[in-house]
This record gives sequence, structure tokens and C-alpha cells, in this order.
Amino acid sequence: MPQCNSCNGSVLRTDAFCGTCGEPVPGGKPVVAIARELKPRGVLTTGDRMSGTFPPSASTGTSARAVAVVALADPELSEAPDTGLNRTAIREREPHSEPAQVLPLHRKKNGTESQRREETEAFESQRDEPRTSAPERDTSLPNMPIPPGPPILASDLLREQMRPSSPGQNALRRTAVALTAVGALGVLLTGGVHPLTFVALALLITMATLALTPMSYPGRAIGLFLVGSIATGVALWQQILQGIAPEGVILAGATILLTGSLLFRAYYRGARPARVAVTFGVLALGAWFFVSGGHESLVTLEGDWQSWAPASTHMTFGLLALLSLMAFMDSSTRGGSHVWAVALLVLYGVHLAVLVASEVRPMPGTAVTIQGPTIAAILTGVVGTIVAGMALAQVLVVAYQATSNRVKERVSVAP
Repeated sequence: MPQCNSCNGSVLRTDAFCGTCGEPVPGGKPVVAIARELKPRGVLTTGDRMSGTFPPSASTGTSARAVAVVALADPELSEAPDTGLNRTAIREREPHSEPAQVLPLHRKKNGTESQRREETEAFESQRDEPRTSAPERDTSLPNMPIPPGPPILASDLLREQMRPSSPGQNALRRTAVALTAVGALGVLLTGGVHPLTFVALALLITMATLALTPMSYPGRAIGLFLVGSIATGVALWQQILQGIAPEGVILAGATILLTGSLLFRAYYRGARPARVAVTFGVLALGAWFFVSGGHESLVTLEGDWQSWAPASTHMTFGLLALLSLMAFMDSSTRGGSHVWAVALLVLYGVHLAVLVASEVRPMPGTAVTIQGPTIAAILTGVVGTIVAGMALAQVLVVAYQATSNRVKERVSVAP
């Protein structure tokens, strides 16, 4: 540690004067004066805030500058001189760097007033935009607003399932259009130029028109039932004239009645009138089965198809009559009523096709007695029977709904 030459007192290497005698220390550095700028009164600097000091009061001295003397001594030999640049004070700029883009800061708007302003601005911007033509506008279904509505309850779904408002409407329309198109083609190919052919075509066109025209549910059902019944009557009239299964009148009526009853039972499971109608239909089909000799047809079979094909259809009618009794099952199930109804309509068409084929190509030694217009009328009758059977189910639905509404009105009016 260095010593003073005058009093041999201990001094620091950073002292310029001896603290004992006040003599200058040999090897001292020149005094450097560092000026400090005057701070405004009442203003705190960063250092004052950190240290907790306060600005001088007005009674203190008003000197403009305060001089501080700092003596800088040489570093010790063991310390390496710091010749590097202070990177906190000097920051080098890269030659190809560019200043970052300054983005404006937007304050988040809260409250109803700011929300109204945003909606007003959006409305004004949409009004100022040029209106496009109608094809360019986006009118797709996903962008359209969905109006609110009442919720669908499980009880409503169950009620619609047990008692639908318009059951079988689309099925009847599609079936009528398809069958009339096929029937018209068959009538044109087989009937030729004959008044009966034009009558058959007129009936088919009427049924197609009723199916395609927008109508009420009861009006379409009643119209198709009447036109289909008329077409069936024309076909039965021709069968009686030609001597082809005169008992076919009972079969056609039983097919229409039982088909409509089974479909009505499938639509309304708990309706008692449906079971009553099925009972009459089964009885009518059973009556035809015994009148036509279906129970004896298997005994008199021969090797030709003209013998065993009609007998097979006879037995199938009896089987469907027995299966239709499943309509008396519990209301929790349909009992396959819709299946037996469709099978009965298909079987009726197959049965008449077999009868017509056996008349066109009879057994050897028998002359052909059927003509083209008769075949066209029978084909139209098959289409009319199928359409009338499906329409009868809807007629029964309309009658049942009207009766139920009347009963409800009477109960509500009664004290």
C-alpha cells in the first residue's frame, strides 16, 4: 500500500491528497472536473426514484452546476485493461438491416356503445359497396338465416309415428306414375287401333295426371281410388265377355279391400277399424279361394304349365290370407301388414299375367280366343287394381281422422 512522503501515512492508490497532512501524493493524476446538468425543481429522475431521494427544496443553494472531482488511478498490473467497446452504450448497425415496421395499436372496445358504432360502420361500408347483379349474389342455403321455432318433442314424434297425418302419399304418387307409364307402353303394343285401347289409355293418363297434379291428400286419394276402380271394372267386363275366370270379380274386390285394410293397419297400429277392415278382406279372399276351387286345384294338376301355374297362384292367395291374420297382433308392431299388402298386389298381377298367357298360348288342341284390345283392358285393370288398393288405404285414413276429430269436438263441448 503506498505511503505519504511527508508523514509516512497510509494512503489509497486512488487518493490525490494525504488524509493526514493534506500534502499531495506523488504520482497523482490531474484533477478532472465533471459537470452535472441542473435538474428542474420538483422533477424526479430515474435514480431518485430508485434510491428514494427527493428533490432539494427551495431553501437550498441555487448553484447551476455541481463539480465533482474524481481521481483516476492507474490499474494494477494484475488487471488487464478493458479496451473493448461498451455494447450497452454503442450498438453497431448492420449494413443491410432495415427498421421494423411500426404497427398502430388499437384499444379494445367494450360496451354497447362501441358495439353499436361497429355495427353502424359495417352497415355504412355495405351500403357504400356497389350492388352486384342477382346471379353474382351468394344465396346458398347455408348462408340463409334459420328462423327460430319451437323444439320437437319426443311425444310429438311418437304421435306422428303412431298416427301420421298423410301416410303413403309419396309412395302412391310414385307407384301410380311408374305403373301408368309401363301400362301405357303395354297397351300401345298390344291393343292396336281399337276404341277399347283408347279407353284404356285415357284411364291411364287420368291416373298419371291425378298423381302428378298438386292436390290435397283426401282429394288425390279419392280420385285415384275412383279411377282405379273404373279401370278394374272395364277389365272385369272384358274377362266376363271372354269367359276368363268369371270369379275374378270377387278376387279383384277382395284384393282391393284387403290391401287397403292392411296398409291402413300399418299406418295406424292402434286403430280398431283397421282390424275390422282386415277381417272383411280376409273373408272376401277366402270366399274367392273356395269359389274358384283353389282347394281342389292341387288334386287335378297336369304336366303342362297352363295347369300348375294357376294352381300355384291359387295356393299362394290362401297363404297370404292366413298371413294377413297377423294384423291382429299387439299395437306395438305392425305385424308385417305392409309386407303382406305389397305381396298381395304383386301376386294379383302375376295371377292375371298367368291367366292371359294361358289364353294366348293354350294347351294343344285349344284355339286362341283372346284378342289384343282385351289384353290391353286387362293390363289397365291390373294397374287400376293396384292403384285403387293403395288409394283405399288413404281413404280409410281420411275417414278415420274425420271421425276422431268429431269425437274430440264432442268431448270438448260436453260439460
